[in-house]
Amino acid sequence: MPILSIVIPAYNNSRFLPECVSSVLSQDFRDIEIIIVDDASTDDTPAIIDDLKKSDSRIRAIRHELNQGTLAARSTGVKHAHGSFIMFIDQDDSLKPGTLLKLVQISHQHPADIYHFGVQVEAANDSAQQASAGMSTFLNPIPRTIQGKAILQVQFSEDNGFDWHLHHKMFRAELIQRAYHVAEPTRLLLSDDLYMNFIIDSLACEYIALPDSPWYFYHLGRGDTLGSALSLSALRHISQRDAKALTLIRQFVESTAAPARSDWNERIADVRDRLIEHTMNEWKDNLPDIEKNSGLNAIFDCWQADAVAGELYRYTRDYAYNYLQQPDKTSPTAVNSQKEALAYFERARHAEQRFQSSGSRNRRYQSMKAIANQHLRDSNLTTDQSQQPVSGLYAWIRHLLN
Repeated sequence: MPILSIVIPAYNNSRFLPECVSSVLSQDFRDIEIIIVDDASTDDTPAIIDDLKKSDSRIRAIRHELNQGTLAARSTGVKHAHGSFIMFIDQDDSLKPGTLLKLVQISHQHPADIYHFGVQVEAANDSAQQASAGMSTFLNPIPRTIQGKAILQVQFSEDNGFDWHLHHKMFRAELIQRAYHVAEPTRLLLSDDLYMNFIIDSLACEYIALPDSPWYFYHLGRGDTLGSALSLSALRHISQRDAKALTLIRQFVESTAAPARSDWNERIADVRDRLIEHTMNEWKDNLPDIEKNSGLNAIFDCWQADAVAGELYRYTRDYAYNYLQQPDKTSPTAVNSQKEALAYFERARHAEQRFQSSGSRNRRYQSMKAIANQHLRDSNLTTDQSQQPVSGLYAWIRHLLN
């Protein structure tokens, strides 16, 4: 039996698969198996996989007859894995030489369930280059050891958490097999990483994040439309997908597979906040302005209004603070920050009309609202009494929203 099983889900985009597989086969640690799961590709992926299999007996291939999504593809790979440890690699990424030997050596010295190593972001285009710095910060973990219930508590916290990608982590096989066994057999893309990490964290006993370990080459922008405008249909899919992940997490918590703990409500709230934050950032950053109102309605179809309002207040907070920090309140930066702060403030108040704000138990919403209102007051953009905008831009905001 191999010590390490490496699962590579594949769906179309075959041109990068040989590079990915080669980066694993060329490792100096050779006691491995590579399981490529072809999720019903319609391009030349099957032929590429056949050629790769002929090059090395350590490569195994499994094909889905119907496309089932990343959650199912990884689950299939895990079910067929024989190693003591399991790793996931995306088909358009690769590993730095020496990675596997270092990980296995560390596992001998420090037994754990999760080994989290770092990432080197390789930008595939100009848009990816602009995003790479922020991605590098998010994807490279803080060196530390976390045990027991604190693993889940830390991962999805807003401060000092760690990323929820399944790649650039090595898992103890028994843990990952158990996690996929209790996961719902459903179609889920992208948000499946967060969903599975929630289950894995719930079941894990020890997590180790390794220092100075940029061993996973994350090729940002390969095969996607990073930097292009988001369509309303695509935003709707993102919102639905993120909301589905939250529903699946709640189902897990309510199942007999979930371990006993007293803080499930707080942990679900953490995940909810990260998911709605992602959905709303896609809406804000990538949806054309002309679609913004329709996009919000699509999000309201999937999410509770107080969660949406909380993110709108977050944007209000940020722009109001930026305005507050400008020494020249007539500068273009200050004027734009003022406009944006008041526009998002008005959108947040519109969102509140969908629910009784005094009855919301959403702590993020309450916090974002309180801080946003304070910044608005400090900036003299609202009155203390009414929380209504006092700027002459109020009519402009109304026009924007209608």
